[in-house]
Amino acid sequence: MSGTVESDPEGPSTASSGRWLLTHAHLRAVLIATLGIFIALVAARPDALILVAPLALAAAWAVLARPAGKPWATARLARQRTAEGEHNEVIVQGHGLQGADLAVASLAPTAWMQRRPHHGSQVHIVEGSDAQLTVGADPLRWGNRSYGTTLVGAVGPWGAHCWGPVPLTGRQQKVLPAAEHFDTSAPAPHPRGLVGHHRSTRPGQGSEFASIRHFQWGDRLKNIHWPRSLRTGELHVTSSYADQDTHVALILDAQNDLGSSEGTGGISSTLDSSVRAAAAIGEHFTHQGDRVSLQVISGAMPQRLNPGTGPKHYRRLLDVLAAAVPAPERRIEPEKIRLGLRAGTLVVIVSALVSEAILTRAAALARSGMTVLAVDVLSGTDPQLKEADAYDQLAWRLRMLEREREIRRAVQAGVAVVDWRGPGTMDTVLRMLSRRGRAGAR
Repeated sequence: MSGTVESDPEGPSTASSGRWLLTHAHLRAVLIATLGIFIALVAARPDALILVAPLALAAAWAVLARPAGKPWATARLARQRTAEGEHNEVIVQGHGLQGADLAVASLAPTAWMQRRPHHGSQVHIVEGSDAQLTVGADPLRWGNRSYGTTLVGAVGPWGAHCWGPVPLTGRQQKVLPAAEHFDTSAPAPHPRGLVGHHRSTRPGQGSEFASIRHFQWGDRLKNIHWPRSLRTGELHVTSSYADQDTHVALILDAQNDLGSSEGTGGISSTLDSSVRAAAAIGEHFTHQGDRVSLQVISGAMPQRLNPGTGPKHYRRLLDVLAAAVPAPERRIEPEKIRLGLRAGTLVVIVSALVSEAILTRAAALARSGMTVLAVDVLSGTDPQLKEADAYDQLAWRLRMLEREREIRRAVQAGVAVVDWRGPGTMDTVLRMLSRRGRAGAR
């Protein structure tokens, strides 16, 4: 192997200049041709000379056509920002390949990465001094994923000279979760600001007509309703509803990850479902103009994203979700979960609801006057215990009974619990919360 590798965390991996080496096939051809000529001269056997003549001619031709360049290569990702299930590619560019016939690149297999083609290798005919090879690398699951090491090499005419294979160090990239399809037609309760998609329950500056009333000091002249004013002889103005700016506080329970995961398009674990559901809910409210914050509850790496709205804020939200790491071995104390939420905030907890700390904290928030909605991603899913023994299945059934009891206590405290089912998941509960302000319904 010739050449060295330089890895830049912010740029492509680079294999520095190397040199062309003789292949075993060329050495065998030279050795056999030399031996045949020696036998023909010593033993006076012209037939031996005829037999090795093709090998001698090929070896001589390969020496004359030896590649003259100083090869080096780089590898980079076609897309620096991808979501699970999307296509991505590793682009390998070879340089200094004058006189080479073929260039080869092969991507090593890594977890949660699907190669295209499935063997992960590409061969390209060299024309000129440069060659570009593309190997598909599609991430199958969100999180920090490695694209693996790429081996690159080149072969000269007759396979007599080769360069490489030289390893190009793979890079880790944060793969974003793919938001599940989600939509809700119900308004969010407790509007507090003047921007957003939903109509407020209070008058203010907005775009939706409310009523026509008498002119008051401070009203803008552009709001004067001249037809009514001319008919009555008194100034009247049009009033509107303030646009809604609800603060939606997303809380992701990443403490436990139950079940196995096969990536996008396959079986999902509870953490997969939670992350994708949180991404879908965050996308819905941020695109409507509501302020969305995010807090990831985990004993390994708790993270927090301050309230914001718009496409850029949604991309930051996906970055935080992609960094979620479960830590079932670390216990979380309910009183240590600091959320810092104000009255009027819509709290949406996305969880499998198997952690007593999360349910206890949700009940405490509901008792304090918060509007709390818990999205259950575990109900209706297969726990995948078919291969477990009878004792494990019995333990799981007992834990589910305890879980139901804990959920009923949270509902009695005022927490609204709904099962995650995609579009329309929160419609009924949000309408109840909008009418009553506080509800505890499953």
